[in-house]
Amino acid sequence: MGPGHDPRDVHVVAVGIDQYAAGRDWSLVGPADDALRFARWFVARDVPPGQVTVLSSPDPGPNAIPPGAVLRPADRATVREVLLRELPSRQASTLYVIWGGHGYVDTGRRRRLYYADATATDAGSLDLDSMLATFASDLVPTFDRQVWIVDACQLHDRPQGVCVTGSETFPVGKPVAGRRQDVLFAAGLGQVAANLGVRRTGLFSREVLRLLDDGEAGRLADPERLMAALRERFAVLRASGLTAQTPTYLWHRNALGDEGFLLDRSEAGNVAPAAPAPPSPAMLGPIVDALLEVPEFLRPNDREEILSLLRGQVYAAIRRSSAARLDAISAVRTCLRYPGALSELVEAVRFFATDDAAMSRVEDAAARLAPNS
Repeated sequence: MGPGHDPRDVHVVAVGIDQYAAGRDWSLVGPADDALRFARWFVARDVPPGQVTVLSSPDPGPNAIPPGAVLRPADRATVREVLLRELPSRQASTLYVIWGGHGYVDTGRRRRLYYADATATDAGSLDLDSMLATFASDLVPTFDRQVWIVDACQLHDRPQGVCVTGSETFPVGKPVAGRRQDVLFAAGLGQVAANLGVRRTGLFSREVLRLLDDGEAGRLADPERLMAALRERFAVLRASGLTAQTPTYLWHRNALGDEGFLLDRSEAGNVAPAAPAPPSPAMLGPIVDALLEVPEFLRPNDREEILSLLRGQVYAAIRRSSAARLDAISAVRTCLRYPGALSELVEAVRFFATDDAAMSRVEDAAARLAPNS
């Protein structure tokens, strides 16, 4: 969807789930409308309507979609039919998948998206990480450019707090050389994706569509540009006092599998070698002490939420402890091994911290420890 990109070589799947078989307690207002907005946007840019599929719950009726576009339900059987059987047989170079609805993160930190027919006793959900692996492999012979836009929460439990064990996984073939798979998330691990019910839209989806409507359709062909623009949009929203309704950060996985924290002004970059010498206890002391003055960091559950905001490589590298001080030491030492990660830690703590004075001490200590982090 950029200069020189033939829209006839594009397929689109837009999923929007407002209603779940689980009942009214799971209902949302906005994802189904967002799926229709994305479908209309692509058709208006000359993507053939027959190559645009809308999976919706509830059924908005045939007049709601662009003439010729495909409208189907968003239940488990249909989603699997479209993704695992139909798309792999299509001949095209580019795939866009947009998904709005409920999501969560399981105990293995895998992102899951609920099907529309999920219930309290049969909480069917798509393992997004597994599906992405399938689409990165030669089991999907085409679609060497893929952009997945996910506007869903990534909480650590289901909407009603009932734990789910096990995982639905999908087959994976051999990796395809040169295939690019960019994934943009409205929320990071453990976080809520804001939904604007009165306006019938997800905040993340609204901002993506606003950027595309501004005449920058080429951003879809260059997700790095789209991410940069989204970073600026959400920074402005936060500065306007809308923090409570705005994701503090966005999450992105690029073609190499790297994940990144997007709202921090510093450049996170890729994994870098460790510094020649680890920081001494005297150097670590001030920031560790400052972190332990933040009440939220002292509470184990809150501390887990804070650390889960770090990019995937950093979070996974932290040696965890039930003791707050040991956890803080490990977190800081790990962050110092990754460019930009200490700034990410400060940003994550700031999101949760309610004690401004304690937060100021964390910021000051971090600035003294690694001015360029």
